[in-house]
Amino acid sequence: MKYIVTSDIHLGHSKTPTKHIIHSFKNTILTHSNSDIDILFISGDLFDKLLDLNSKEVQYIIEFFNYLLNYCLQHDILLRVLEGTPGHDWQQSNLLVKLNDIRQHKCNLKYFKALDIEHIDRVDKYVLYIPDEWTNTHSELEAQIKQKLNEHNITNVDIAILHGQFKYQLVGKKYSGFHFEEQYFLNLVKGYIHVGHYHIYSFLDRIIANGSLERLAHGEESDKGYVRVHDNSYTFMPNEFSYTYKTLNITPSITIEKLDRLIYKYDKGSYIRLLMSRDHPFNISFNEIKAKHLDYNLKKLIKEDYAEETSVAYILLDNHLDLSDRYVLEANIYDKLIETVYSKYTLSDIEKKKFLNFISCFNGVTANENT
Repeated sequence: MKYIVTSDIHLGHSKTPTKHIIHSFKNTILTHSNSDIDILFISGDLFDKLLDLNSKEVQYIIEFFNYLLNYCLQHDILLRVLEGTPGHDWQQSNLLVKLNDIRQHKCNLKYFKALDIEHIDRVDKYVLYIPDEWTNTHSELEAQIKQKLNEHNITNVDIAILHGQFKYQLVGKKYSGFHFEEQYFLNLVKGYIHVGHYHIYSFLDRIIANGSLERLAHGEESDKGYVRVHDNSYTFMPNEFSYTYKTLNITPSITIEKLDRLIYKYDKGSYIRLLMSRDHPFNISFNEIKAKHLDYNLKKLIKEDYAEETSVAYILLDNHLDLSDRYVLEANIYDKLIETVYSKYTLSDIEKKKFLNFISCFNGVTANENT
């Protein structure tokens, strides 16, 4: 059995252009090399927001949906779409269903807007589907799942396609709302448990969060992509076309000429954030810098304020710490270790938790104290 899981496509996004998102989907997922899969799962947030019918994005989306249906029909691929977060999807995937319904030759398509279990005869697998924000309590969720299991006269399912979050994904986050319990689902599902919603790829045992297909914001500067499963193994497949969101650490030694060269390395339209000290000259002249680079989406972030950000990921120029930088010398070593490792490596949330525990002895120690 071969299948693909993708999610958090966010068609109609306000920053990453819909045309680019569609280009990524076509050239990353709907390829010749993926034509041998049995099922394509889109596990929520196919849309970013409620769209007007007369918008250009909808015209692009209709064309894309026809392309998607043709691809799945041509290669005899089952297409399964899950409703994601209500405030994103708004059940607009009904458009995909309607387009399929009026076709002479229809794709094998199902759209799940409610908790359900499907038996897919072709592969003899039971699949559990759960949209985001479906219940408020885990006990209520378990009762509904139990009812569906009884309807099929089974005690387990083979695959789970979910939209939401697991407890392990919330480590270090302030959010304390509803989350899926890992052990319950590991006991319930024989194979992989796929979850969309958080845009960063991570995994825990057989739970796989594939992350978003595209970069949609700063703080998502790690690889984007989708998951391809073949029997009992899976591979994270990067999206090499992913839109550019970069955060550059602006040290005192960076001149305007060097900044220009750094910016021009990226495609026009890229989102570039400049992380700088409040007293850096670029902070004062930022409006002039922005006007000079109108083909780019520039914004600034002040270093003294960045600790209040919920997701700051940035690269260190020349891949090392500049010890002549006052910001580095006065910084907490614990914070600098985090910045350095996070800028070089993509860690799962579990790996981050272990790393933070390991370096906790450095919390409160500054470089000046140990120079």
